[in-house]
Amino acid sequence: MKKKLLFPLIASLLISACSSTGTISFNSEVNYDSDPNSSITDSGDPNSHDDDYEEEPPIDIPSDYDEFTGNTIEAAGKYYLDGTYDSGISITAAKNSVVYLFLKNADISSTTGIALGSTNAITLYVVLLDGSVNKVSNDVLDTNAFHVKGEVHISGEGTLKVTSGQKSGIKVSKDLFISNVTIDVNAANHGVTARSIISNGATINVVTTGKDGIQAEVDSDVTAYTSEQGFVYLVDTNLSLDTKGDGIQADTYVYLSGGTQNIVTHGEFVSYSTNNMTTYDLTTDDFKFIKSGDSYKRVAKDEIRSLSSKYYALTQSCKGIKVGTIEYGSNDEVTTGDYEIYIAHLANLTIDSTDDCIHTNYGNTTLDSSNIVLDTFDDGAHADYNLKINNSFITINSSYEGLEAAVVTIDGENTNIVSNSQDDGINAASDLVSETYIYIKNGYLRVFASGDGLDANTALYLQGGTVIVEGPGSGNGSLDADQIYFEGGIVFACSTSGMTERMTATQNTFLWQGTTISSGSKVSIVDSSNNAIFTYTLKMSCNQIIFSSADLVLNSKYTIMSGSTTVTTITQSSALTKVGNSGGGPGGPGGPGH
Repeated sequence: MKKKLLFPLIASLLISACSSTGTISFNSEVNYDSDPNSSITDSGDPNSHDDDYEEEPPIDIPSDYDEFTGNTIEAAGKYYLDGTYDSGISITAAKNSVVYLFLKNADISSTTGIALGSTNAITLYVVLLDGSVNKVSNDVLDTNAFHVKGEVHISGEGTLKVTSGQKSGIKVSKDLFISNVTIDVNAANHGVTARSIISNGATINVVTTGKDGIQAEVDSDVTAYTSEQGFVYLVDTNLSLDTKGDGIQADTYVYLSGGTQNIVTHGEFVSYSTNNMTTYDLTTDDFKFIKSGDSYKRVAKDEIRSLSSKYYALTQSCKGIKVGTIEYGSNDEVTTGDYEIYIAHLANLTIDSTDDCIHTNYGNTTLDSSNIVLDTFDDGAHADYNLKINNSFITINSSYEGLEAAVVTIDGENTNIVSNSQDDGINAASDLVSETYIYIKNGYLRVFASGDGLDANTALYLQGGTVIVEGPGSGNGSLDADQIYFEGGIVFACSTSGMTERMTATQNTFLWQGTTISSGSKVSIVDSSNNAIFTYTLKMSCNQIIFSSADLVLNSKYTIMSGSTTVTTITQSSALTKVGNSGGGPGGPGGPGH
């Protein structure tokens, strides 16, 4: 029998750097309107997480089976089900028994209780035979369709369809292992819930109208972080989740490796009132949305002067992927631990969620060698501590803030990020730590923000890659930090803001501010030999440009062109050169805007 996966010390694996194996490079001749990347190379360590997982061994099909009468299986054994069981199947075998169910087009249902379940903690193997389609269903108040005490393994070559009209589809009190099969769940409550969920090579489709699609919770007596339960671990698994609650929710960590995952979550909004606060257990901080036509829009906390019925809150969490915290100790305190979301090894993830797409409480998120597309009213990807991105394609079509964590690190020459946000594009911020940082070491990054483009309350390090930032004004800046360090790569940041920040340049950098250049203009930085060292077509108007590149040579002249029109000529007189009305000194007018 397969031993349950143990996943200790995950944080130490995530913190270690991954070396890039891609062949894409950036150079000054690239047209930055186009996409310089062509594919993702898996740069993750092939000897890391996947080696911790042992695939389910195939189960031999017996030549004969044990028999049972009625709808009750009373002892350990191997049982064959191939007909209609409209009174359900109840397994009453003794605690610690091992029971095998071989299903071939079985239709198991109940109108009075659990359709398929056990009364004692057992180990249950469900084998789906020969491409068969098997059904488990009920429609009973406060009753799950498939509810087993103990550990469950589902494997074979068939499909299992589970429907619960009034509660959860699949409920397992211990660990659930899924291998290669297809599972379709339609439930009024949770779709699939267990102490831990491990899947390899499976297809899982879940629709819920009340709560989470896939949920992993630690045992109720656990009062401290553990890496041995409360996790979702999916290898080469294809997901389709359409949920009213969170798509995937785990107490300790979520690991996705390979496969294709499509997650859609639907949130219900209620307006501010004391009755709604009581009914839905909400706080005043939850009312952070306003209605905008038929949709909703997040607003900044400092814009809310006094609460009224025009402000709305979500009635429950409906994030795409969420890792929570264990709060079962005295006074429900948050326990410390290595809470993680880790998405890697060519995973293809698409999330369209009302709430945050990817969210780690009191922990870290790593996005490595994956294709990720995000749409949300709130944050694209959030971690309370570290958010690390390496060699991944990430497209954030809509968000309040694109990427957010106490420390955001972007690396990998195959990294390609496009972030669209109504507030900050990348925000280094956390209520848990006082110093916050952004490190951009490599990759290709485009940020279109209505707030600050890159915002780090402590420091922003621009060390490599290509960074293009557009759009902010009205008190925000394209780059906003107490200290900004230009150390390498190519940076082109433009805005309509008069703000400047404390800047330090070891690579030649200039800041220009002057007349407005209109959206749609083709901006070029041209050297004294009339060679364009950088060309980019603006999506938004700007009157300020910050440009940093190894191609800038000290004491040389450079011309900013808008199409064929000369905007200005700049002499790179020092490592950091400022030309025009560059604002009110360090911090800009009014100081840094965070």
